[in-house]
Amino acid sequence: MPLRAKVLRRFVPIVLLLVPLAHAGEPREDAKERPDAFSEALAYLGITEQDLGYRPKAHWPRYPHSKTVPYVLPFFDDLLAHPLDTYMFTRSLGNAVETLLTPELLRAVPKDTKLGKETLYKLGVMLATERRIGGFRVFGMDTARLDHAVAEKQPLQSALVRVLTASEREGPKTPPDVSTIPLALHEPLARFVLQLWDARMWVEIGLRRLDAGQRKAVFLALPNLAATTPDGEKYFPIIDDVARLIDEHSLHHGCLKALQAVQNARRAIGAVKVPEGGWPEFEFRLETRWGEILIDASGTEIQQSKAPFLVVRLGAATSMEGPVGATSPERSLSVALLMGNEGTLGGPPYGRSVQEQPHGRAEMASGVLGCGIVYAAGEGKHTYRTGHWGLGAGLFGLGALIDEGGDDTYELASVGQGAAFFGAGLLLDAAGNDAYTLREGDGMGFGGPNGIGILADRSGNDRYYAEPDAKKAGRADYHSKDKIAVSNAMGVGSGRRGDISDGHVWAGGLGALIDVDGNDRYEAGNFSMGLGYWYGTGLMWDGGGDDVYRSVYFTQGSGAHFAIGALIDEGGNDRHELWETAGAALAFGWDVVNAFLIDRGDGNDYYEADRISVGVAEVRSNAFFLDEGGDDTYVVKPKGKFLGDVDDRASYKQPGRTADFPWRLGQVAVFLDLGGKDTYLGRPKEGEAKPRAQGADGTMWNVRRRDPTSRAGMNVAIGRDVPSGRLGFLDPWPRRQPQAK
Repeated sequence: MPLRAKVLRRFVPIVLLLVPLAHAGEPREDAKERPDAFSEALAYLGITEQDLGYRPKAHWPRYPHSKTVPYVLPFFDDLLAHPLDTYMFTRSLGNAVETLLTPELLRAVPKDTKLGKETLYKLGVMLATERRIGGFRVFGMDTARLDHAVAEKQPLQSALVRVLTASEREGPKTPPDVSTIPLALHEPLARFVLQLWDARMWVEIGLRRLDAGQRKAVFLALPNLAATTPDGEKYFPIIDDVARLIDEHSLHHGCLKALQAVQNARRAIGAVKVPEGGWPEFEFRLETRWGEILIDASGTEIQQSKAPFLVVRLGAATSMEGPVGATSPERSLSVALLMGNEGTLGGPPYGRSVQEQPHGRAEMASGVLGCGIVYAAGEGKHTYRTGHWGLGAGLFGLGALIDEGGDDTYELASVGQGAAFFGAGLLLDAAGNDAYTLREGDGMGFGGPNGIGILADRSGNDRYYAEPDAKKAGRADYHSKDKIAVSNAMGVGSGRRGDISDGHVWAGGLGALIDVDGNDRYEAGNFSMGLGYWYGTGLMWDGGGDDVYRSVYFTQGSGAHFAIGALIDEGGNDRHELWETAGAALAFGWDVVNAFLIDRGDGNDYYEADRISVGVAEVRSNAFFLDEGGDDTYVVKPKGKFLGDVDDRASYKQPGRTADFPWRLGQVAVFLDLGGKDTYLGRPKEGEAKPRAQGADGTMWNVRRRDPTSRAGMNVAIGRDVPSGRLGFLDPWPRRQPQAK
């Protein structure tokens, strides 16, 4: 086709769009027929949805292609190539949590329903394994098939003898005395023990190629692994070695079996009638080579656990110190089930710095080289407190903390509350007004290299706080003059950028913070709230409510260096506040990034920033800031890159002599505000904010269209306020309706 014809064909749709754009101040009468403002904006720029995203080639010099970056998660390349799929990729995580993570489903005896039989097993697959290793698809019975038969006579004693025989390679000389345990509990406890035995067998199959020295070396890497990973400051060859030896599917089959065994036991023990006055006080302890078995309803104020294989606590207040649901080099499975109690788990390690933390210790809900689970049943209030690698932390395994209800407090120094490297970490809270605190960082949904870390909170008015002050947290970040800490918190996927050090690059994982219902408050420093870094994917999804997001730099739907970052809020009157250096946020991409901030619904929202924010793309990125409705307020600088803008570099116009990929790649920035009476203010360094020259209802600004005569990648941008419109690519997924209060 002649060039002239190609140009005419490209510009015809643009000409046709000029009329509706010119009359944008006239809303359509029928809301169902509102124009697709997103498609209109792309067409006006001279591009289509197929032009978005990145599909790099391995022959491009100096581009760190995924073929040369180990541990890229299976979905990453496709999601990078098709950025608009990021919404449903994120929403489907939220849907799973909304549907399955409820106290009622966790407690209910399984029935033949459309939801399947095992909600916790399904959550384990959907959140921990499906997007990392695949293999498990929760079809059929939706169970891990744990139907172990127990002895008709003396079931608990027989089960314990079998475990002792298996763990010690010879039977005990005398059977354990279980007479202090109420008889009604013997059968469900026996089944629990045998199912965990089965789960442990599969975990060990997954770890079968590792020797004792390698296992110990992995634990010795814990104190420094997370802190030195992002910039490749220290290389741990043991991590690469072990990654090549792990049988992932056997290991995680065992972990999923353990999750199901815990829920089976919770339901079975919960169905046993509690005597009037509560359970009688008792304490049963049994040493095995796999760890201690502790079953009790003790009145002891503080219970000590040592190397536990299984802890079951009934009724009494729970105050426990020592390892709880945590693995060790010698113990690849550790489970704690807390039934109908409240109190504090953990203790002094929370106050220690990483240098003071005993080397190689992970003390609560931590699955390092195995599976560690803590499950708290009932509505009791719990305080969970530990140092590092806990409250749902995984490394070559699964760490999971599940809490059914109550107003809970979660306190951690670093690496946890849903965090993982080369495995999965889950913190799942079904109900209550909860408080989450990270004293340092790397948590609240943090996916390190080859890891998936998810914090999922189903309901309640919750508070999430990652210490931003570098004087308190350490981790000083030069982006904020070393005043603000690198939080790596609240939905962050981050890899090892070894290209600037020793060349050992590790792709980041998937980190997600999922909060379904409630009015929530989020506070963090830099690198936070839906942030991707170095082949990482960071997602933050809030299902509704009036929320506050407060952070500093590289945050709130942003990313750097070949990554994906998204913050999606389904509704409510929300505030997005940036402070200190206050930038690189609210849909900001730097260096081949897909960045999103999507606010759905008709809430009246507030956004403020001081630099490069609110739908800004730089160094060849895609940035999309999309607000569906409401009377919104934007407070930024009077001038600068805001509200849908891109940078412009010489390398975009002329191929580099030794690296031409910046010239080949495209760049897109889209800012769209739909509906409502909106306010756009410019706040100078000193003085009051006044209306900006760019930004007003029914107008466009920062428009840069594609040059159809150039062979270089596009560099396009648009800011637009549309009194009536919709985001057409979201049509298949209606806005979520928050839970009625």
